[in-house]
Amino acid sequence: MPSDARNLLLTSARKEIEKHGVLGFRISRVATEANCSITQIYRYFGSRNGLVARALSDLYEEILNLRSDAAEQYVHGFTTMTIDDVLAVFTGPKELSQMPLMPVRLQILAVASTIPELEEQLSEITQKQYGKWLQLIQDVRDRLSDGVILDERAVTIDLVLMMPYYALLMGDKAVTADEYVAWVRHKLFPGQ
Repeated sequence: MPSDARNLLLTSARKEIEKHGVLGFRISRVATEANCSITQIYRYFGSRNGLVARALSDLYEEILNLRSDAAEQYVHGFTTMTIDDVLAVFTGPKELSQMPLMPVRLQILAVASTIPELEEQLSEITQKQYGKWLQLIQDVRDRLSDGVILDERAVTIDLVLMMPYYALLMGDKAVTADEYVAWVRHKLFPGQ
């Protein structure tokens, strides 16, 4: 069945990426692991880059969903939220940089500029994630006490989804979790 072979190739590509990274990705190992031919890769994905783009974008979306789904679950546990409850959604960038798949996410973003199909898919995923976060902000707003004003402009893709990379690169000089939460508090609830 064509869809079975396609799924086997995607699963094999995922394993290849997790084991060898994006730079160590070898299409021959993917085909062998999936018990498929290299020709099938081209049939289902158009090219090596098509397979890489699909596997990486699926992985990227999974990584982003881990964070947004956890935040959603947390927020939906409240009927009424305080400012401190809202701030608990924001994990510091240093802590996020410790996520097990963060190095893979960095590789995905680095490769995206060289594979147009991947860049396009990541753009769609990122915009979808942004929509999820905007909906979550509305859910939070609905749970806040009257008079508490939440300024959602502070919650952008850069703030929520990109900051961990800076923490990873900055090492010991990175913003601490407490400094980050204090900044978020000031941005989300100015003057409160």
